[in-house]
Amino acid sequence: MKMLLSADRIRAIASDVRTEKDLEFSLRSHKIRFSYDTSAGFFAFRIPVRSGAVLVYRTCSRSAPFTVRSAPAAGPAPVGYPFPVPRYSWDD
Repeated sequence: MKMLLSADRIRAIASDVRTEKDLEFSLRSHKIRFSYDTSAGFFAFRIPVRSGAVLVYRTCSRSAPFTVRSAPAAGPAPVGYPFPVPRYSWDD
């Protein structure tokens, strides 16, 4: 049976590491899936957990501890925005 992750378990793993590379090795040794995320403007690890997804990142400097926060949910896909976007070609 696959164990369900929680944000508390990720927080416990992230509390013992010093660098991003150590965090990456620790997540891989625990066989936890993760991906890299830069959509918020900074480097973070995106980890799927039982309640959605969490971001693990440094707060302000290399000596600061890692922070574990819930990731923002993906918004709805824009369909036609307020109006259909016209498509132009070279022939027009």
